[in-house]
Amino acid sequence: MKRKNILALLLALSLCLGLLAGCGGSKEEPKAEEAPAQAEEAPAETEETPAEVEEPAGEDAGEAELQEYEAEGVGTFYLPAGWEMETGSDAEPLPRAYADFTSGDIHIQGIRFGADAYEAAGVPLPADVEEYSQREGVRRGLPEDAVFDYDEFGNYYVEYTEDGTVIYHVLKQGQDSMGDVILSYPEGTDLPEGILQWISQAALA
Repeated sequence: MKRKNILALLLALSLCLGLLAGCGGSKEEPKAEEAPAQAEEAPAETEETPAEVEEPAGEDAGEAELQEYEAEGVGTFYLPAGWEMETGSDAEPLPRAYADFTSGDIHIQGIRFGADAYEAAGVPLPADVEEYSQREGVRRGLPEDAVFDYDEFGNYYVEYTEDGTVIYHVLKQGQDSMGDVILSYPEGTDLPEGILQWISQAALA
């Protein structure tokens, strides 16, 4: 498990360094506005389970079993109960906040770079996840032939295997922020049904 944590942290470090290169226009596309809107439209729903009300999932994603994990400075994630969560932040080489989630051999890391990180790097926020995917820091941690695409749940992702570990790297955009959700697990691991949809529901702060 420690090896996968180190791998995820190395990926995050390369992302930090890559903010120092590349350019693009600034554009805000907040994705977290849907939840409050849905909550206002359905005030009669039970308020004791906000995760289920605010973030509806598909029929086969096990929505009723998901709970809301609020990672301060990073964002909101939706996973089944029982996942272990650790959060933290770094100031060097650039400001970032992160959250690590672990369940057995499955590891998910969420990373957020806010406007302060881009200001420190002297480059603008990417306009969207597609532009973000071309930044040097994102590309540096990937195989040369890696190509991002959209999966059936709307995740803009790239998948590859490194030293027996499968990595499903998803790019995210928040309010004045960009980031990554990185799923990693040993080859041959049986993934929980709906895990890619859980990742699609994650929202950066």
